[in-house]
Amino acid sequence: MYILGINAYHGDAAAALVKDGELIGAAEEERFNRIKHCAGFPTQSIQYCLRTAGIGIEEVQHVGISRNPAAHLHQKILAGARRMINGQLVAVQNQPTAAMSAAVGVRVGPDVASQNRDAFPSNGNGNSHERVRPGRLADRLRNAATVFDLKSELARALEVSAKAITARAHRVEHHRAHLASAFFVSPFDRAALLSLDGFGDFVSTMWAIGEGKSIKVLGQVEYPHSLGILYTATTQFLGFSHYGDEGKVMGLAPYGKPRFIDEFREMVTTESGGKFRLDLDYFLHSTQGVEMSWDGGSPRIGRIFSNAYEESFGPARRPGSALTERDLDISASLQLRLEEVAFHTLNHLHAETGLTDLGLAGGVAYNSVMNGKILQQTPFRRVFVQPAAGDSGTAIGVCYQIWNEQRAKSDEPGARGKGKRAKGEATLGSLPFAPCSYPGPEFSDAQIKEELQISNLKFQTYSDAELIEQAASDIADGLVVGWFQGRMEFGPRALGYRSILADPRTAGMKDILNERIKKREPFRPFAPSILEEHVGEYFEQTQPSPAMLMVHEVKPDRRVEIPAVTHVDGTGRLQTVTRSANERFYDLIERFYKITGVPIVLNTSFNENEPIVCTPRDAIDCFLKTRIDVLYLGNCVIRRGLVREADGSIKPGASAPGSRHEK
Repeated sequence: MYILGINAYHGDAAAALVKDGELIGAAEEERFNRIKHCAGFPTQSIQYCLRTAGIGIEEVQHVGISRNPAAHLHQKILAGARRMINGQLVAVQNQPTAAMSAAVGVRVGPDVASQNRDAFPSNGNGNSHERVRPGRLADRLRNAATVFDLKSELARALEVSAKAITARAHRVEHHRAHLASAFFVSPFDRAALLSLDGFGDFVSTMWAIGEGKSIKVLGQVEYPHSLGILYTATTQFLGFSHYGDEGKVMGLAPYGKPRFIDEFREMVTTESGGKFRLDLDYFLHSTQGVEMSWDGGSPRIGRIFSNAYEESFGPARRPGSALTERDLDISASLQLRLEEVAFHTLNHLHAETGLTDLGLAGGVAYNSVMNGKILQQTPFRRVFVQPAAGDSGTAIGVCYQIWNEQRAKSDEPGARGKGKRAKGEATLGSLPFAPCSYPGPEFSDAQIKEELQISNLKFQTYSDAELIEQAASDIADGLVVGWFQGRMEFGPRALGYRSILADPRTAGMKDILNERIKKREPFRPFAPSILEEHVGEYFEQTQPSPAMLMVHEVKPDRRVEIPAVTHVDGTGRLQTVTRSANERFYDLIERFYKITGVPIVLNTSFNENEPIVCTPRDAIDCFLKTRIDVLYLGNCVIRRGLVREADGSIKPGASAPGSRHEK
């Protein structure tokens, strides 16, 4: 049985394909069209999945999308009517299926940010959204009832006859897709589940219990109250203007002090039963809606924060202006309040279920600082965070939700994906590493050599053992290494397949990477990838973090040893690595450890202000336009103006244009 799962028509469009419970492939559309957080329909991702399986769309039995506009329709109508009465219904532009974003508002993920504040023409009350005629509400509701004709959309995208597509179409409620992605590919047979997001199908937060092949929803927080909205609105106020900029605010928070915590405790209050409530005076989404557009590219979300932010904190920061102490302290206060409210919900979830295993998803689950404190602040003892916790991961959730529903109907054993996991599953400590982390495209050495020859680049080819020795020596010698190996990761983190690697012992390496290669803000940290068996030697917590989604405290006496991966507050967003999960990457770190005595390499995504590289061509282009020293493409190696002599020394050469970065 083939099942195709789709996330479409909002940020991080993606597709996944499962065959009899085994994940065959999954990828975000941005990796193919090179548009960050691309919205729209994931045509190329679907084509990749079908190509990997060696089938056509005609052979797919089920296709689903992580949206069900019929869910909570009564609440949507009431909320839309209230806004219509106020004459402030949002105009969602340039979308053939605008109603997907919610019949009466916006579908905002926790990883979204708006255009900059100056881009919104104000009418004097903080509202930047055009009025629309009340009749559009009925049109939008009619559209929402059907979403769109998924089969026809597939047929158009794949250029086949609609009659050829015989798959049954499914609409999976957004948060149920998140929950499925956090449970059915987790190591748990029974677990408490939490999805924390912006909004999806009129819900921002949903918690449940997963057991066997079923998930039972226990509670939820509905529109207009949302931790994702709180974080995005504050991100906008702080002048970070692009989709996905919330992570910047998380990285900024350790530089400040939470002196505005009382204000944030007024902005979001906790309630009994694990719930919470926003003070809506600070936000525009419930009364005026939020403009959303993408025109086939990256989403742009209109202003969410109201003038009440400026009344509490002063003028909003202009994008690109210098960060002030106030900005740092707002970031710290926001982060603290997010953690307080999330732990309130998690502690209720534990009390309600009595379980100590937790599955976590939703865009807010990308907040690795929060994730790293769960074991300290709640009774949960094991945590699985879906590697693609954001909306792209709902494509996988859709597949496994449908898979388990179908198997449950036939009452067959092994209905969960657990007995049918993707090949290459590995165990990391007490938690198996979900194979959904690396189901993307891979390329042979022959394909790689062809691209190198097209680029007229000189390269060397090494055996596996030689490759590891050369790469470890390069990193130990202070070179910046582009590392392109195996299947591409799924989700925002580079996990040793599409990575830039460097020496964590070099204090100036963070500045070298941020300024000369990544071209991003200097306050943003880099991740330590560490051999799992050595975690306890360097970090205070030992919870496995195979998908780089937890921040742990670096032991004080180790911080001076690995300054390039130790953040200003003495923490690191680590990736724990085992040989069974990624043999080549493990061997590289192990060899670096034998050379240097440090079982850690600095790891960041292989990109420069663009999506993570997907193909050898992408990697070559990134190498040529940045100041990466050495590119490892499979077993082929390209050096930028440097050669390694037989005695191991590095001397000027001419294998690639450019020169080594200055130190």
